Amino acid sequence: MEKKNYIVAIDLGSSNVVVAVAERDAEGRPVVRSIVSKPSQGVKAGMITNIEQVSNSIKAAVEAVGEELGIRITEAYTGISGDFVRCARHTDHVFTSDPQNGVNRTDVEALFDRMRNVQAPDDETIMERIPQNYLVDENQEVADPVGSFGKRLASTFNFILCAKTPIERLNLALRRLGIRSLGMYANALVTGAAVLSADEKEEGAAVVNIGGGVTDVAVYYRNVPRYIATIPMGAGAINNDIRTLGILERHVDSLKRKFGSAVAELAPENKMVSVKGRTAKETKDILLHNLAVVIESRARDIAEYVAQEIRDSGFGDKLAYGIVLTGGSAQLQHIDELFRRVTGMEVRIGTAEEAVDETSREKVVSPAYSTAVGLLLRGAAHGDCAVTDIPRQGGAPQPAGPTIPRATPYSAGKPATGVSAAPYTPRPAAAPTPPPTTPAANAATEGAAQGAAAETAETPHRPKRGLLDKLKQKLGTRLDDFFTGSEDEEI
Repeated sequence: MEKKNYIVAIDLGSSNVVVAVAERDAEGRPVVRSIVSKPSQGVKAGMITNIEQVSNSIKAAVEAVGEELGIRITEAYTGISGDFVRCARHTDHVFTSDPQNGVNRTDVEALFDRMRNVQAPDDETIMERIPQNYLVDENQEVADPVGSFGKRLASTFNFILCAKTPIERLNLALRRLGIRSLGMYANALVTGAAVLSADEKEEGAAVVNIGGGVTDVAVYYRNVPRYIATIPMGAGAINNDIRTLGILERHVDSLKRKFGSAVAELAPENKMVSVKGRTAKETKDILLHNLAVVIESRARDIAEYVAQEIRDSGFGDKLAYGIVLTGGSAQLQHIDELFRRVTGMEVRIGTAEEAVDETSREKVVSPAYSTAVGLLLRGAAHGDCAVTDIPRQGGAPQPAGPTIPRATPYSAGKPATGVSAAPYTPRPAAAPTPPPTTPAANAATEGAAQGAAAETAETPHRPKRGLLDKLKQKLGTRLDDFFTGSEDEEI
C-alpha cells in the first residue's frame, strides 16, 4: 500500500488531545491539512493515570483525522508537559586549540561534547541541551565565539529534563495504537516557537500556556529559551471552584466560556443566568458577578505563580514584550487584563496563525492549537512522518560527567540550595453566596447556559516557598465577603 509523508503532531493535554497533520510549503512552513481536538481522559496535571482511557482519547482524535484525509497515522511528533519537566543549568569550559588564530568550530564542538557527557539522575532523561551564552577568557560574552581571540572558551547550557515514567507511559499509549514517536518535546518550548514573533524572541517575552491541568511558562531573551517551568494548576482548578456554586460538571465549561470573566470588577453587578439542573424543569440562577469572583480568585493564583516564575528566571526586568498568553484557557474573557494587573507587564493573547501558511490560518486561529502547531514546526525541521493511504469507500484516497541534581517538588519562590520544598497545595474552593430570590431578581434571570534550575548543575532552579506561604495566608478568607446580591431592579 502506498505511503505518503506528512508531519503529524499529537498534543495530549489534561482536558483535550489535539492531532494535527500538515505538509510543508516552499518556505518550509506547515500547511495544515487537518487539525482535530477531542476530549481526553486519564491525564491529571500532565501525568497519564489511566492508559486505557488515554489510548481511547488519542485514538478518537487520530481516527477523526484519518477519516478526513484517508490515511492511517503510524508516526508522529509528541509533546509532554507537567511539573516533572524542568530545566537546570550547567557551566563548563575548554581551552582553545590555537589561541593565536582565534576560536574555531573544533573548539566549540569540543565544548558541546563535554555537555553531551553530562548525565541526568537515574529517574530523569535529558530532552534538550540549549547553550545560553559563550564566554571567551571569562570576560567577553559573545553569541558566536568562532573567530574570537582567547585561551579559554566557556558556556552555560540549559538542560531540559523530564522524569522517565511520564515519557514511558505516553510511548506506551502510542504503541497501543501502532504509532511511533519520532520525537518528544517539552510543550513549554515548542509553544513559544509557534506564537512569538522574531522581535519578541529577541527583545524578551514570556510565553504562558494555560492548559486544563497545568500552566507552562517559557522565558525567551536574545532569541534563546532561557527558562521553563510548569505550574501544576490550570483551568481545571477554576472549573472545580465553579462547581461549588452548585453547577453540574457537564455545564461548568460552557458557563465559564459564555458568561465567565477573569476580572470580577468587569462583570455585570446584577445580571443573572439560569443554568440547567438535574432535570429538564430544574434550573439554578447564578449571579454573573458571583461567577466572576470565583473565577478571578483561582485565575489570580495562577497569574501570581506565573509572575514568580518569571522573576525566578532572572529575566523579569528584561522582557520588553511582556507576556504572551496562549492555550485554550487564554480565551477566557478578561484573562489578559487580569495578568496585566497582577504582573504589571504588557500582555497579549497569542495564536499560531503567523507560523503557518496563509491558507491554514483559519484552522489554527484558536490559541488551543498553539502547542500542536509548535510540534508541527519541530517536525518540519526534523523530518516527515510516514502515514499509510487508506482507500475511501466510493472514491480514491486524498493525498494527504557532572550530574544534574534530582528534581524537588514544585514550589513558587526563589531558588534555595539544599532546601527541600513542600509539595504544592491548592487553595480550598470558595463558598458562594446564594443569589437573591426577590421577584425583581427573578425577573432579571436571563437564558440558560447551553450544554452547559544556579549557574552549575548542582543548583537547579527550585524556588523558595515565599509566594506560596503568602498565598496560604489568604486561604482562610472566604469569598462570601466579596459577593454582592442583585439589586432590586430588572435588567
